[in-house]
Amino acid sequence: MIVSHQHRFVFVKTRKTAGSSIEAALSPIAGPDAVVTPLLEELPDHRPRNWRASFNPVPELLANPRAARWTLKQWRRRMAFYSHLPAEPARLRLGRDRWDQYFTFCFERDPWDKVVSMYFWNTRQDPSPPPFEVWVERRRRELSDWHLYTRRGRIIVDFVGRFERLEADLRAALDQAGVADPIELPRLKSGTRRGPVAFTPRAREIVLDVFAREFEAFGYPTEPASVQQ
Repeated sequence: MIVSHQHRFVFVKTRKTAGSSIEAALSPIAGPDAVVTPLLEELPDHRPRNWRASFNPVPELLANPRAARWTLKQWRRRMAFYSHLPAEPARLRLGRDRWDQYFTFCFERDPWDKVVSMYFWNTRQDPSPPPFEVWVERRRRELSDWHLYTRRGRIIVDFVGRFERLEADLRAALDQAGVADPIELPRLKSGTRRGPVAFTPRAREIVLDVFAREFEAFGYPTEPASVQQ
């Protein structure tokens, strides 16, 4: 996640949408007082900063009592911001007025391609990974990122870019935020795919069910095509 007070924008990081590459590109221009959360790997131009801070947990406890244990754990650790922090707690921690004044954006990806990318990334160190259909069945509750940029089923960021047109949509988002700085996207986390996968009827059924909201909201095709390498 990145919060730029200098440019008044918030980048909400979803999974398998080049989020780390976007953070690495935005970190140098975000400003010294920006919130920049750490990455798994260190990069020369990416400098995490200001992500540890106190915050008032009460609004979150009232809004989502079921997450009370996780919220209080973050509060005790002064972990106000972290990678993949959902938009709703980010909105409460920043303050609703500031959230509304800043330009907020994230990225989404064709669900078929996204699930394949998740499969290869999450099994990259497994010498005997489970069959694709088995993995999808096991992880079905963890596949969608809809909750990261919505509240009560409604999208609460100003702009949802598409991974399929990453550079153009990132430039469009920054233009809307009034950021004229040139950016260069590094290519990270590539090379983990080990070959094609087949969407069995069961795997297809799960993807259509889990990502039903994304298919409707963004018009992605409801039949799998050849996924990106």
